[in-house]
Amino acid sequence: MNDEQLDLGAYAGGDAARPARQTPVAGPPRARAVAVPQTRIVVRDLTPGMTVEGVYLLSGKETRQTKAGKPFYKLKLSDRTGSVHCTVWEVDTMEPSLKSGDLVAIAARVTEYQGKAQLEATRVTCPPAGVANPRDFLPVTYRDVDELKGFLQFHLDSVTDRDFSALLHALFDDPEFYERFTTAPAAKVYHHAYLSGLMEHTVAVAEMCDFVGQQYGRVDRDLLLTAALLHDVGKTRELSFETSIDFTDEGHFLGHVTQGVLLVSEKAKELRSFPEAKLQLLLHCIISHHGELEWGSPKRPKTIEALVLHHIDNLDAKVKGFLEIVEGSRDAGWTDLRNLFRRPLHIPRAAHQEEDFLPPNDDESGRFG
Repeated sequence: MNDEQLDLGAYAGGDAARPARQTPVAGPPRARAVAVPQTRIVVRDLTPGMTVEGVYLLSGKETRQTKAGKPFYKLKLSDRTGSVHCTVWEVDTMEPSLKSGDLVAIAARVTEYQGKAQLEATRVTCPPAGVANPRDFLPVTYRDVDELKGFLQFHLDSVTDRDFSALLHALFDDPEFYERFTTAPAAKVYHHAYLSGLMEHTVAVAEMCDFVGQQYGRVDRDLLLTAALLHDVGKTRELSFETSIDFTDEGHFLGHVTQGVLLVSEKAKELRSFPEAKLQLLLHCIISHHGELEWGSPKRPKTIEALVLHHIDNLDAKVKGFLEIVEGSRDAGWTDLRNLFRRPLHIPRAAHQEEDFLPPNDDESGRFG
């Protein structure tokens, strides 16, 4: 890392010229506020050489030291188009109270490191109150959310077993649960780690389970589809996503598999007449859907429905994870080995040329707020 500092004389010199305060000031000096423009350059459009002022989500903050022992900040800034690393060489140019999950107003210039844009900030401050909603800066599915909700409803309504149908509607007809489920990410990292990712993943798993269930006569299609729709409901409790995507305390202590079993068990008991034998089969699918003990599964699949669910859940997660890894590597034929799969991945030609085949989107600029 380059330890050379930016020329901050225009800022430091102006402050130094002011007379000293007559009253003591607690804590470090506050950074001068950044003027927030009406329009903001999104992360994916940052180009080396440009200067930027605007609001971003602070998704990571570390205090480091130069070789000379001088402290500086290493930040990660995000919006819905991606993330960028940002260095703050002069710590007193950043508002000290800012923390991960906060919105920040920055003034910076765009540089380049190992072929990627990064920022060197001259000021990082609190933005004006009400200037933006932190959730608007979180990544979100590129799928049409209303369309996904339609697919979800289709699969919910297609379950004909009276008991499984009653359980599904008892959960999804609850407006608070439905809102959280359709907004939640499916993970913090690796796959579907964006708003509505849980719904996108669940719809894909349900779609494939429905197909596989029709191929094999011994598969209980309604049990399999109900399990597909409920296998990750624990993530509505495991993950928080108001200002950043992270684990809740419950998520750290229990994890989504255990939370899913508890959530479904609680709702089934409210129905009173839900058959215990059916509940056990359903809970087994949920608790074993990670497949192997070393993959965080308390139990391994012992029914055909649990086995099918595990492999389809794993397939969708791995395919989506693969595509998300290669998406950011359009100018290369292979990725490096620092990824979920721990090996170089071949980047399909279609990934390079995807934008060439897509029609222009007049609403592109409005998507990212």
